[in-house]
Amino acid sequence: MEYRYRRIIRDIGESGRFQKTVAFCLAVVALPHGIHSLSMAFLGALPEHHCRLPAVYSPGGIPPSWKDQLESLNGSIPLEIDASGEWRYSRCQQFNLTGGLNASTENRTIQHCTDGWVYDRSHYGKSIVTQFDLVCDRAWLREFAQSVHMLGFSVGAITSGTLSDRYGRRPTLLWCIFLLLTLSVTSAFSPNYIVFVILKFLLGAVNVSIYYTAFVLGMEVLDHSKHTMFGMFMYMFLVLGYIGLGALAYVIRDWWKLQLAISAPFLLCLSYWWLLPESPRWLLVTGRLKEAKKVIKRAARMNGADFPDKLYYEMDSSLIQNDGNDEKGRREYNLLDLVRKPNIRKNTLIVGFTWFVMIAVYFGLSLGAPELPGDPYVNYIMCSCMELVAIVLAWSTMDRWGRKPPAIAALLVAGISCGATAVVPKELWRVSTGLVMVGKLGVSVTYAVFPVYSAEVFPTVVRNMGIGVVSMIGRAGGILAPFVALLGEYWAPLPLLTFGILSFLDGVAILALPETLGVPLPNTLEDAENLDRMREKNSENSEKILPDEFQKTEIYDRITVL
Repeated sequence: MEYRYRRIIRDIGESGRFQKTVAFCLAVVALPHGIHSLSMAFLGALPEHHCRLPAVYSPGGIPPSWKDQLESLNGSIPLEIDASGEWRYSRCQQFNLTGGLNASTENRTIQHCTDGWVYDRSHYGKSIVTQFDLVCDRAWLREFAQSVHMLGFSVGAITSGTLSDRYGRRPTLLWCIFLLLTLSVTSAFSPNYIVFVILKFLLGAVNVSIYYTAFVLGMEVLDHSKHTMFGMFMYMFLVLGYIGLGALAYVIRDWWKLQLAISAPFLLCLSYWWLLPESPRWLLVTGRLKEAKKVIKRAARMNGADFPDKLYYEMDSSLIQNDGNDEKGRREYNLLDLVRKPNIRKNTLIVGFTWFVMIAVYFGLSLGAPELPGDPYVNYIMCSCMELVAIVLAWSTMDRWGRKPPAIAALLVAGISCGATAVVPKELWRVSTGLVMVGKLGVSVTYAVFPVYSAEVFPTVVRNMGIGVVSMIGRAGGILAPFVALLGEYWAPLPLLTFGILSFLDGVAILALPETLGVPLPNTLEDAENLDRMREKNSENSEKILPDEFQKTEIYDRITVL
């Protein structure tokens, strides 16, 4: 089937106005997706804080500056050693001054904050942390909110993958866009923490559904020679979304206003009801020939191509023959098909493990960027800009050396860089920050390569389901990433050391995957099981490329139908 489908693509135009329009619309979806994915970096920003002291801060008056407040804490707030070994005023405890600020030492006992907290407003305005007091004994609720958001990513990935493979890419994408816009606006008016967390879970589910459904649709509309370009183009818009989030957060310091602002871009995506077609490849594989013909006719018309009538006859008579998808023998595929055969099972497990590590490290470093020494907005934007460098590296290597070498090299670099921070003295914090940036660059290269690589490993009949499953596994890494950051309370370098070890192990595991560079997309389970043989066969066929003049002859037409 693959060669017949590629012939259809060739006849209607491989990179005409139809493909360019669809690819651009789908890539633009990644911009608001990126904004929402890392929004908790600022919605859940954790400012410096200490116990509210009525003698220092009067709710009815103008609060003193943070610096003035710190100068007045001596004798009211105890000192403690943080994970980096430095002394600082306690964030969660205060002295019990039964006799006031001038009480004698014997009357001073330590107790937890009794009148709430005061927050440093020099960097952040209002976040969910300051609004719902997610600090001290409630500090884990901040990480829990981010983890629930990632849990939504997992549920959405597997649910949308199943729905997309069963009911189509287009309706799944359009419904998720509408739901995300509705939920995003609603979450800005969350009356309490519980409502906020529930809505973030739902937002995560529909947000990831939009991205991966759009990605799979683009991969199936475009010829395989354009897959790398589309993957990098979509990733570029994702990074622009990250940078846009940093810029918006710098201007809009209140979390609920920021939530409304990041909802606006999806209004433009409502126009996709008229712009986006269904995947012709999916329609053909599932036997929906009438709908496939409509999409192909539309593509030919937009590209100004004259589609031969005899190809419609070939589609009716033999296009899906022997693919197990004819009307009588067609069956529904399920999750077990991803582990039913040995090679597919091996590929699914390794790709799933890679997504787990990749997303854990990627989001761990991304969400932690604002907490690095220096201005949080500058650190976040600089960390995001490293991904633009990653796009250039991935794009320049994937079509030259394949998918495996850049992914393996990038993970090894990320592992060594993150692990090396454990031996850097704390006074050389600039070196540690530089190593974190290099680690982010390495994992970002893998993050750019692997969506394309994964889509080329799974067959069409379960591609969206496969992407959904490995993405769900990956989001488990995203769920754990915020809690890995909490390990820094015991030893500051421990979170980065953990990320480094995982990255190194993952780089070694990828060695067992098949290379997919130059291999046509597998359509059936048999194709996916024999990817290595398909690569060898495609390599042999590439040495026997026929001249363009011969491809237009009747002899060639007969050969391609065989």
